[in-house]
Amino acid sequence: MTVTPTERPLHGRTALVVGASRGIGAESARALAAAGADLAITARSTDALAGVAAELEATGSRVLSVAADVRDPAAAEAVVRQVADELGEVDVLVYAAGQGVAARFEDVDDETWTRLYDVNVMGAVRYSRAVLPAMKAEGWGRIVYIASTAAKYGSRFQSPYNASKHALLGLTRCLALESSTSGVTVNAVCPGFVDTEMVQDAVPQWSELLGVPEADVVPALLGRVPIGRMLQPDEIAQLVAYVASPAAGGITGQGLTLDGGLILV
Repeated sequence: MTVTPTERPLHGRTALVVGASRGIGAESARALAAAGADLAITARSTDALAGVAAELEATGSRVLSVAADVRDPAAAEAVVRQVADELGEVDVLVYAAGQGVAARFEDVDDETWTRLYDVNVMGAVRYSRAVLPAMKAEGWGRIVYIASTAAKYGSRFQSPYNASKHALLGLTRCLALESSTSGVTVNAVCPGFVDTEMVQDAVPQWSELLGVPEADVVPALLGRVPIGRMLQPDEIAQLVAYVASPAAGGITGQGLTLDGGLILV
């Protein structure tokens, strides 16, 4: 059977997914592989990456797995060089690494603010800086950040997380403008509540803050969502794959909201 470009629009492209060991990052890697891309995946956990890599290889994509910490200032350049040597220059960057915390503002120390900003923002800066020269030289590239609805509005008990995601959306807009005539697009996908380990890990924190039993935390959060359910990581990944595709060449500088109607902006 002949495979058409529409069915595998990223055939011949190399995608790098940062934060690919679980959740939205892992699902984005799967969606990009289904679209025909060769995949480089990175995260801190070698074992978790190995499981995702095995799944991707089963699709027929070439796969490179590299353990690295986004907080290491030298890691991005080293990872991108290794990808270029083994798979080819990066055509698509998906930055899905992220951390969150739920706490009262006065209880958040400097280390937490610095850690969240380093992971959620500076990691994206470092990887973007590493891939942009080759993308611009090629005249084609896609940079997709996984932000959050927290990039678009204020909420209680999330000041360092919201501030970092606002910064990521600001980076998206500025970098999109600077890259606008180069063939490189830069966008952020802004999910609402997604059924991931990161959300589940925060349940005890939200239980204390909201004063409700842990079993009531998710229903309380979903009370704000018109469709009445958590989104699944693969729903976010499908939007990521579209934004990374040739068909989305006219979309840049956007914070694309996918949240079940949580915020209507």
